Amino acid sequence: VNGSIPVNPQPSCWWALRSNRAQRPRISEMQPGYVKTCRLPWETARARALGRRRMSFKVNSVLPVGPVTCRLSSGQNSQCEKADKDVLHSVSRRELITQAPISAASVTAALLAWEDIFLVNPALAEGGEPRNIVITGSNSGIGFNGAKKLAAQGNHVTLACRTLAKAEAAKEAIERELGEQLKGSVTAAECDLADLSSVRGFASAWLASGAPLDVLVCNGGLQYSGDNAVRRTKDGFEITVGTNHLGHFLLTNLLLDAVELSAGPGKIVVTASEVHNPESPGGSVGPAAGLGDLRGLATNGAAFEMIDGSEYNADKAYKDSKLCNVLFTLELQRRLAARGSAVTVNCYGPGLITRTGFFRNQQPVFVKLFDFATNDIFHVAETVDGGGDCLVYMVNSSDLNGRGGLYYNNGLAPLGKHSFKELAPSVESQNEAEAAMLWEYSAKLVNLS
Repeated sequence: VNGSIPVNPQPSCWWALRSNRAQRPRISEMQPGYVKTCRLPWETARARALGRRRMSFKVNSVLPVGPVTCRLSSGQNSQCEKADKDVLHSVSRRELITQAPISAASVTAALLAWEDIFLVNPALAEGGEPRNIVITGSNSGIGFNGAKKLAAQGNHVTLACRTLAKAEAAKEAIERELGEQLKGSVTAAECDLADLSSVRGFASAWLASGAPLDVLVCNGGLQYSGDNAVRRTKDGFEITVGTNHLGHFLLTNLLLDAVELSAGPGKIVVTASEVHNPESPGGSVGPAAGLGDLRGLATNGAAFEMIDGSEYNADKAYKDSKLCNVLFTLELQRRLAARGSAVTVNCYGPGLITRTGFFRNQQPVFVKLFDFATNDIFHVAETVDGGGDCLVYMVNSSDLNGRGGLYYNNGLAPLGKHSFKELAPSVESQNEAEAAMLWEYSAKLVNLS
């Protein structure tokens, strides 16, 4: 397919060519906060191009680097070269192949076929100003992936991890992998969500700096599905709910004043999961999420095993913790709106992602079989890169400006793809009385005045 596409001359526009798993790329116009797709007219198609396994496209721009040629090869990394053949960078098939601000240019591409793809890698938020962003659980998985992308865009990202050693290792990895593409900065910090003294220490240090917090991403979490031994945090809480919900509950409340200082206005993003909803594909497998009348908290206080007072089940505990995430998101948004705050709170489910350290606490043989089945047989799993894109979208998208209390989900679409879109959360998560009750119990457990 040969053709030329006029580029919007506005300097805020970005052009990118991306490829999905099937190696079928698309040229898209990227603007801060959203992506507008541009398709070559069918009349420019050349039948002889169809079926080729090697594709290339050329960008002739007024950039100092001069003309850039990029090639895609099935099963290999793609490379972009300057006219003198010096390699600019090498990227994986599902990552951005080239991204450069172009004031005036034309793009000529040789493409196999047009396909809808999952694309959320916008530039800086509207206005293009770097932001202070804190991401918990950012030493691995989608937290690490999202942190790297946001730092590459020019933001100042703080990696809030369980130990300082993990955070520093992640910082070094991001700086090494990005090299000269690191436009922002990365800071390592300890914030152990399973230790409230660590959470308070992190929050105190941030507040003492006086710096505004433009985006807080509550992403860290763990689960012990399949192992029903009750584990506890340093403060005595059941470890799944204690880490995934109570740690973030305290951290968010302590940092609210810093988020309010953002000129953005500030955003809070919570990584939840579709398993919070018993009617979702993931939530319908095994015991369903449900907090009941919160009897476990009412009766046992910090010594609770299950919030609803039932017999301990690690799989349900994880699903309950994700339900708590959504209840917390919606309740915090209501409270902020009631006091006239411009801060918004939203949550999202990144999809089933097996190739991270998130399943490290499960039986290794099961994890390998589950990973093979979900990725290579049924094709229902999302990649770390795709999940990281979800996180970046929640941070950057202008579609969310001024809108809070929303749930986005990365669900399955036809032909083994994923679709990231706004959905209604579970029926129980919309129970305002339950959310208010959970808030009061949580505040008491973490000694929040």
